[in-house]
Amino acid sequence: MNKFPSTFVSALLPAFLPIIISAPALAMDARSAALGGSAIANGKGVHGALENPASLMNMQREEQRMHFHLGLSTDIQDSGEYIGTALDNETLPEELESAIDSLSNSTITCDENSNANTVCVSDTQRLSELSTTVLGILNDVNGKPFNATAAADFGVAYTQTSIPVAIHYRQSVTGAATTNVSSSDLSYIETFANVTADDVITVQEIATSAPLSLSEDGQTLSVQQPEDVLTSEGQTSALIREQLGLSIAGSLNIAGFDVDLGVTPKFSELRAASLIAAIGDGFDDESDSFESRFEENETVETAFNIDVGASLSLASLPLQVSVVARNMINETITTKDNFNFETTPQLIVGGALSLSKLTVSADIALNEAKLDNLDTQIVALGIDMGGPLLGLRAGVSHDTARTDDATALSLGFSLGPVHIGGRLTDRNSAQAGAQLAFSF
Repeated sequence: MNKFPSTFVSALLPAFLPIIISAPALAMDARSAALGGSAIANGKGVHGALENPASLMNMQREEQRMHFHLGLSTDIQDSGEYIGTALDNETLPEELESAIDSLSNSTITCDENSNANTVCVSDTQRLSELSTTVLGILNDVNGKPFNATAAADFGVAYTQTSIPVAIHYRQSVTGAATTNVSSSDLSYIETFANVTADDVITVQEIATSAPLSLSEDGQTLSVQQPEDVLTSEGQTSALIREQLGLSIAGSLNIAGFDVDLGVTPKFSELRAASLIAAIGDGFDDESDSFESRFEENETVETAFNIDVGASLSLASLPLQVSVVARNMINETITTKDNFNFETTPQLIVGGALSLSKLTVSADIALNEAKLDNLDTQIVALGIDMGGPLLGLRAGVSHDTARTDDATALSLGFSLGPVHIGGRLTDRNSAQAGAQLAFSF
């Protein structure tokens, strides 16, 4: 037998989980996350320009000149508790493999003519404990999705020219995985858990347990090997995006109103891969590793997209209204085994009401869209309090595209240029980020 990947869960989710755990991290910037995602009418600095390029004009009116942003964050939806399972059971694959090896070809102390209750093999309880643990894990992850987005970004902006401009660089990884456990695999593992529980295996248990039999010489125990039996599958996919965006903005007078307009062309290199693999392959010496098979399916393409934004400040109220058309060009990349990643257009409207040191903001996505294959349609409300030295933020959001963990609460703060923020649904679904961002 060859070794499993580094964790049991990475065998269930071939090659994907290690990518997500080790990747640098940004789903959205820490400030936006703390506001529940309500950013298009309340954007600040470089990332504000990425959310809505028209916000560059408002920064210009505030007589800000230079802007800098360096951010990290991550968004994880782990309904099957894959990450916790991996961390808590790091040595489980090797232990289970060793226990099955010890049982297979072990010398027996009975023969086929012995009494049904005669002990054939002893010292088996450890295999029972390991099998019980594996059985619980398989039941917990069966059919449960794992989705995550992570990235790192950097940007600068200059807003004292007639046409303010922002340059933004982002590197991200987005992926998903599911595990489909077959009933036959559950029965196979359950047999080991039950038969070995009393620390012995009897003649009757060998006769009635499908994975066990006496060898032809009648002297040793024969065990069906996992690579010959297990049929459960794990499906994983991952997309790495390296993106450069350039935002510019200007103003027009339309029907007596000064309307800010902005546009962000975005150039990306996409690296996509996917894999459907049987869990039993992890035990097979003849099978290539999950990691190498995953890498062999990688496809590399380039893509171009564009965001367009507009903002209007109402003179009668301290209210700014904004609209953004995001990812106006459909993007599709197909892996070598015909798995498609999509990014589709989305229209978002928002508003921000400013009252002294308090700003209330809201965003509503008018249609469901895919962002690197993750479905999203968010409604968000946020409150931003404080000043340039200390700021406190809170928010609530609901993503109607999510079937589970759709509603989240947000909290965050800023201390000078340091911003911390996150959204939390429960302990298995959360977004968090930190960034260094300032304007002067």
